[in-house]
Amino acid sequence: MRAARVLEMLLILQRRGRATAGELAALLEVSERTILRDVEALGEAGVPVYTMQGPKGGIELLDGFSTRLTGLTADEARSLLLVGQPAVSHRLGLGASARATRNKMIGALSVPLAEQAESLSTWFHHDPDAWTGHRIPHGELRRLGSCIHRSRVVELSFANGTSDRKHPLGLVLKAGSWFLVCVEQGDVLVTCLDELRATRITRQKFRAPEDFDLGAFWESHVASST
Repeated sequence: MRAARVLEMLLILQRRGRATAGELAALLEVSERTILRDVEALGEAGVPVYTMQGPKGGIELLDGFSTRLTGLTADEARSLLLVGQPAVSHRLGLGASARATRNKMIGALSVPLAEQAESLSTWFHHDPDAWTGHRIPHGELRRLGSCIHRSRVVELSFANGTSDRKHPLGLVLKAGSWFLVCVEQGDVLVTCLDELRATRITRQKFRAPEDFDLGAFWESHVASST
């Protein structure tokens, strides 16, 4: 975890040129003391990083230093399409990976292109939640994602006291509500998760249809529902 954070900090400094310990702490969601320890670790590893005191001070890399350590881990690759959706990636348990992926991708761009890419956040913000707030505990979404990825049967418990076992194929977020797409006896069905209260991952595995396309199915489902 520390190695990934230090690499992420290195890429941020490479892109920005200079940042304060407070700015880095906010971006990486750690304390300023941790940032200073990480800076010390970078220096001990031979990276030319230094700090400057004063109002215009901060942490920066020696001019001309750059790294091309932009390879993606398995989790970062999985979060690639969530890079521009931090709230969604966080709910699915991929927030840190998506943020690291974003920094690696921006770090690989030229400075002008990186600035243009980052400017999107100044005029667009995606809020995936309904007006009533979070309807589903984030931990449940992460467990569902794990079940889908591992093709495991999951048991869902709802607010009305009912429970049911599902063979999950995918998750869909639409208009603030999450839906679970499942296969049951050869039929693909949709379950709204607004009233979900708990999930239990079973050890039972299932085989997902080889030709199933979540996007195509959902498009057809919406068309037939309107």
